[in-house]
Amino acid sequence: MKKILVPTDFSEYALNAAKLAANLAKKFDARIYFLHVVSMPVYETGIIPGQSQQDIAEGLFILKKVKMDFQELLSQDFLEGVNVAKAIQYDGVYESIVKQAKENDIDLIVMGTHGSSGYVNDFFIGSNTDKIVRLSKTPVLTTRDEVLDPKFERLVFASDFGDGVVTSFRKIAEIAELLQAKVDLVRIITRDDFFFSGPMLDSMESFAKENGLVNYDCHVYAAESVQIGINEFAHRVNADLVTTVTHGRRGLARLFNGSVTSDLMKSSTLPILTIRAQR
Repeated sequence: MKKILVPTDFSEYALNAAKLAANLAKKFDARIYFLHVVSMPVYETGIIPGQSQQDIAEGLFILKKVKMDFQELLSQDFLEGVNVAKAIQYDGVYESIVKQAKENDIDLIVMGTHGSSGYVNDFFIGSNTDKIVRLSKTPVLTTRDEVLDPKFERLVFASDFGDGVVTSFRKIAEIAELLQAKVDLVRIITRDDFFFSGPMLDSMESFAKENGLVNYDCHVYAAESVQIGINEFAHRVNADLVTTVTHGRRGLARLFNGSVTSDLMKSSTLPILTIRAQR
């Protein structure tokens, strides 16, 4: 893991993501690419009748403010000794992140899950974040809260272990190996999705061996809902990180679709690492 992309709107939540990214960058000697997406006022060159000079002044003010915010961000103590780069884009949030991830061969995207500075409406919540997590080919790590002293020694992988999960999990297995973390594989049982635990545990054991896991445990956990079950289980085992494979909203899996993943990101106090399912 050598390149980490951190979209930022300079909010408290984006700062939490930056701190988490800095911790990982120090672990892996990686470079952080900070990205800010500017929502500029619409104006041309002054030739078109009715254009306001106020639009131009507002645009210059926004760019000046972005420059100042970047200076403040890059001067933070937690970035000392970290190799960083910054970029400003003017396209949509999703388009800009995908473009930067592709152009810079990004290994991981780290984002806050809430917050908006006023530059871009609905930057971290709602459709933009959901779209990035569901469709990004690059793994996405989201955090709602500041993570104090992140160790990433225990990683929970919650799944239904259905179609497309084995191939997708290999990236998570690689990250777990890099972090030297124990992996807790868990399948959540709900009233609407009951099954016998024995065969499922056998399947999970085969899954672990197929992916070359060494330090792992397999669990079946009953809860009112998948989201509640994952949060409760992660708390019980003192996990540092929750990981999932999302199938988007195309019906490839009953449990881990975009909606469940989105709810989990907003409710969990732990960072959530999401990989898009291979089709």
